[in-house]
Amino acid sequence: SIKMTLKDYQILNREAWQKFAKEYKEPAEKAWKSGDANWGIWSIPEIKLELLPNDLKGKKCIEIGCGAGYVSSWMARRGAEVVGIDPTPNQLETARLLEKQYKLGIEFVEGFGEKLPFPDSCFDFAISEYGASLWANPYEWIPEAARVLKQGSQLIFMTNHAFAICCVPDEEDENAPISEQLQRPYLGLFKNKWEFSSDEIEFHLPHGEWVKLLRDNGFIIERLLELGASPESRSRYPWADVEWASKWPTEEVWCVRLSSKSTIT
Repeated sequence: SIKMTLKDYQILNREAWQKFAKEYKEPAEKAWKSGDANWGIWSIPEIKLELLPNDLKGKKCIEIGCGAGYVSSWMARRGAEVVGIDPTPNQLETARLLEKQYKLGIEFVEGFGEKLPFPDSCFDFAISEYGASLWANPYEWIPEAARVLKQGSQLIFMTNHAFAICCVPDEEDENAPISEQLQRPYLGLFKNKWEFSSDEIEFHLPHGEWVKLLRDNGFIIERLLELGASPESRSRYPWADVEWASKWPTEEVWCVRLSSKSTIT
């Protein structure tokens, strides 16, 4: 595997997720069992978002920051040959146990999105749902995703919407409801450590910075989904507020495609 010197945030994030992993075991078991993809904090069904190609037969797919691997399981059920990569041993243990149970042929690899241990141009599709998209430095993981994808291949990633991040109150109570007042600057949004957190560090960018970063790495932006809640939405996250999310987006999904190398200017 690739030797890398870990950054402070990578060590902190891995330690935090080693602890969080047990809380994610049960949701992961449900998601693996169902096979019906649903996304994000509001469990929006795939039929509404269409993030995954229906037929992935013969396609090599990667989930970057796979956690307990349920997104990988949804791709495998669509016929894909899937690799999930994550830096957290406890999350991977859950993923491997579930793979053993369902036998979908998914390979789980321990590693970081900023340094993928795979050759250039070897994947047909890449996805990150609150994985590398939130916990890895975008200026490192986006170039890596571009490197391992074949020309014309898609990258989909889902994370918190910048609006939501600007409105989350930084209080002792991590379940404090999201505020209708801005709590932090939008410009300069990048590396965020919540006061209430167990030292983990998240990464967010303003949309203009995402556009520049993606284009600089040869990606064509096909869709940007800005997702809120509908009145019947429910979430297992106490801070997720249906009323707030009926007015402003809580999540964003970038759907981008690697252009043919010759067209990059």
